[in-house]
Amino acid sequence: MERLIALGAAAAALAFFAQIAPASAEDAPLVAFSQEGLYNSWRTANNDSILAEAKKAGLRIQWVQADGDQSKQVAQVQNLLKLKPKILILEPAEQQAATPIAAMADEAGVPLIVADRGLGVPPGKGQYKMLIEVDWNAVGVKLGEAAVETLKKKKGSPAGNIVEIVGTVGSTPQIGMDAGLKSVISKYPDIKVVATQDGHNERGPGLSIMENFLTAYPQGQIDLVFAQNDEMAIGALKAIQAAGRDELLGAIISKDGQLEAVKEVANGNFAADCTNTPYFGPILMPYVKDILDGKAVPASPPKPFVCISSVTDQGKQEAQALLKEMQDQKMAFAPR
Repeated sequence: MERLIALGAAAAALAFFAQIAPASAEDAPLVAFSQEGLYNSWRTANNDSILAEAKKAGLRIQWVQADGDQSKQVAQVQNLLKLKPKILILEPAEQQAATPIAAMADEAGVPLIVADRGLGVPPGKGQYKMLIEVDWNAVGVKLGEAAVETLKKKKGSPAGNIVEIVGTVGSTPQIGMDAGLKSVISKYPDIKVVATQDGHNERGPGLSIMENFLTAYPQGQIDLVFAQNDEMAIGALKAIQAAGRDELLGAIISKDGQLEAVKEVANGNFAADCTNTPYFGPILMPYVKDILDGKAVPASPPKPFVCISSVTDQGKQEAQALLKEMQDQKMAFAPR
């Protein structure tokens, strides 16, 4: 928004309002939507889903994206709230740095729905009506269990070195998944995390970080790769294949349920993948309608996820079934 301000108030207003989607009626409710960034295919699918469902619901929607910059997002939300929307939908970049947005919504008297990533304060108080996100700790636990089973199968016992490609540091997915995985592997003293780096949920950094890990840790010194999203995991796989480090094929765990990742579980290159569907539009809009109608909404409704695995024959069959379903329906991400 800083560039818009520099161009002058009139130009800023013109650019800002240009993103308002056409509504079926001039008096359609205005919903503000703050997206933390559009840096990978998950975020793009997520953004498209929300905008499409808002349009179907006959809402006007003003949206901005912050390029993954939390301070920029806070400033953008200040401008969104000046429009006096009926509801603010927020997908924050980081947990603590985004927390002031809850107080900003309170001060503006605008109901707040937070999606995918949480804030540093709980929902259900003041204007912060609800948080919709996967239980990231539970996802981490499931991936931790998959890590243990993969290492058992690979080495004959729960032992080995793990490298982590995390993203984004300080976000609720990163914090929750890290805690969940470590709560499992901490029971096994011979399993160690030997390196961790932030790949910012992008494929390119995932590839380059994995290249550095492979250089720093020759064959036999890495036993499993934990990537906190599929884009980074796919990048890591490309690095592993290019380096001829075949001992790590079948020893990558990740999350998101992206089509490419589900394929890699089905063919055995990934050990496990947990889903986190980006299709939030159909999930959010019923709650938006309830809030607009003055109805109470749950503070933390569940967002289910499933995990698929190639560690067992049954798990591989389940992965192949999900892959076929996604291909038949032409879906880039798992529907649940």
